Amino acid sequence: MVLKSDDVNYLVYRYLRESGFLHASYIFQFESQLHKNEQEQPNVEPGSLIRVLQKGLQYMDVETHLNEDGTARLCTAPFSLVGKHVCSVHTETRKLGDKTPRGTEPSTHGGHTLVHDAKEKRVARPVENEDESEHMDVDVPDAERDANRGDSGKRRRGRMVEAAQMLHGHTAPVFLCAWCPGQPSVLATGAGDGTARIWDMAHPTDSTVLRHDATDATTRVDITSIAWNEQGTLLATASFNGQLRVWTTLGEQRQVLRQRRVPIIALRWNRKGTLLATAYLDGSIALWDTSNGQQRHEFRAHSGCVLDVDWLDNTTFASSGSDKVIRVWRDFDPQPIKTFSGHKSDINCVKWHPGGKYLASASDDGSVKVWSMTESLVCDFVGHAQQVFLVKWLPRSDKAILASAS
Repeated sequence: MVLKSDDVNYLVYRYLRESGFLHASYIFQFESQLHKNEQEQPNVEPGSLIRVLQKGLQYMDVETHLNEDGTARLCTAPFSLVGKHVCSVHTETRKLGDKTPRGTEPSTHGGHTLVHDAKEKRVARPVENEDESEHMDVDVPDAERDANRGDSGKRRRGRMVEAAQMLHGHTAPVFLCAWCPGQPSVLATGAGDGTARIWDMAHPTDSTVLRHDATDATTRVDITSIAWNEQGTLLATASFNGQLRVWTTLGEQRQVLRQRRVPIIALRWNRKGTLLATAYLDGSIALWDTSNGQQRHEFRAHSGCVLDVDWLDNTTFASSGSDKVIRVWRDFDPQPIKTFSGHKSDINCVKWHPGGKYLASASDDGSVKVWSMTESLVCDFVGHAQQVFLVKWLPRSDKAILASAS
């Protein structure tokens, strides 16, 4: 058995990418020099690192509680990766391989819970505010709440649906996809093979390849962000080595915007599709005028990495970063017009409400917060046990319903 550090690093890198830690995975990939590894990376299944750790835990569990005579000590103390294990041993022992009658199996494996599935009640904490008009209604209508319940009141079980169409072409994990607003049958994807692709579902076996060339033969160019303009006429793509390009729906390269050689974490179009905002790993944000391909302005936005940007209208946008703050910017104004603080960790996502009244944010501190330009913090949602990576508003300006993913 051979254990190579490159293999371990690759599993850690894949775990970070699969868990949504995009900026952490980029930094780890750079520092571990994975992109310079001449050996082609294997096609590792998702969740491989977790499976290896679980099998290792099971082996340690058995090894710790195995007696010399082949019996196993029954222990109720938790067994985990961290912390010293102290047994809580019962006097009863059993032979390994003995079968417990069906219906009397203990709820733990070898006396130890290996997977914890704790469900916490979600809580919405409205912030006290004298002006009741600024409170966001967090109740879900009864009709919507009961939509997934049958006549008996029990929640319906989801159906298992097989893939309607498999798209093949990328040679590395695919992390990004986006439907074209103007052409519902057109889909764009981005992967770690240095290419984005445009697919027409009318001809799913063919795709237009959008290449992002590496600066040298050993450099891997991950596609870090893709975005269609609202008109569905242009696709912007960004890569880890700072390449920013604009394409037509036919895959024709329209512009190559000046490369800064700083990883681009996110990019967003304004409503008209005339300006493109790009968020960088070094804490800066650049505004690009797509009519001439020139940089319009650069903001020194955050003291850490910029993790997300989102436009309110054609001139105003919000940004979030690893410095735990949200800032609202306006075109040609070098200073933020509003700053929101309250999160205790990295802020992964910001999204404006379709009506423009609220701004939602998701953070590694496990909370989702809703802000207002007039009254700052409106509502604080808690209940996620781990990091929150994404928030999405219901696309209706007359409703204030928010979904979050962790």
